[in-house]
Amino acid sequence: MFTYEEAVAYIEEIPKFTTKNKLEHTRKCLDLLESPDKKRKIIHVAGTNGKGSVCAFLSTMLEEGGYKCGLFTSPHLIKINERFQINEEMVSDEAFLRAFLKIKALADELVEAGDYHPTYFEFLFLMGMVIFDEADVDLLVLETGLGGRLDATNSIVSPLACVITSISLDHVEYLGDTIEKIAGEKAGIIKPDSHMVTVKQQPEAEAVIRRICEEQNVPYEVADRDDAEVLEASMTGQTFLYKGEKYTISLAGAYQKENAVAALRALEILNEQGYPTTQ
Repeated sequence: MFTYEEAVAYIEEIPKFTTKNKLEHTRKCLDLLESPDKKRKIIHVAGTNGKGSVCAFLSTMLEEGGYKCGLFTSPHLIKINERFQINEEMVSDEAFLRAFLKIKALADELVEAGDYHPTYFEFLFLMGMVIFDEADVDLLVLETGLGGRLDATNSIVSPLACVITSISLDHVEYLGDTIEKIAGEKAGIIKPDSHMVTVKQQPEAEAVIRRICEEQNVPYEVADRDDAEVLEASMTGQTFLYKGEKYTISLAGAYQKENAVAALRALEILNEQGYPTTQ
């Protein structure tokens, strides 16, 4: 039997930068876990800049709206449990260990059968799905790890909504060396029968995201930061007016206002899909 410390050590020994398993592999793992993702209403977030902020904004607003909200994010700063939050609180060591033991047993079975061992991020993602299933969260905000199209989080079947934040050149060795290629990877999270919101993108990225939306029969929606009027701003935050309502965030910068507007538009989409909040 593993202790919490031994579980963390085991995970940290899994190579972080290695060939990703195919999404079919991650999907198989989820199905062997009785498809915990299919029981959850998921908001999937990808992008180069701002995805962490959007995820945090959504998690906070959904909690304040009366929901039990799970958040899967990366990387962690101090403690690996930070990657798994429920109503803005990282999960306990006990919940972490229970999920670890379940995924470790699954990994052992796969290896014994001649299959692949989950990668570092895949292992953590599968643990997250077990944790949030055990906690029976109402809504789950999933942040992609790297890219989107081939990211382990993209093995989920049908997200309620997806958000694509600002796209620029990043991880070119994995995602491609042009804005178009990177946009194609990020927009790979868009799925049929879902809802998508993005921010004002560079023309090259916008063209790719529009094309993928058309292919998936999903409306192309833009959360325009110009729709929010800044009322007060300082180094410690800002207050702005959006659609007649006043909002305050503890982050400075026009790009954080853009992220907040994207989160607000995603929240409106959730409201339209039967998940009302007070915001």
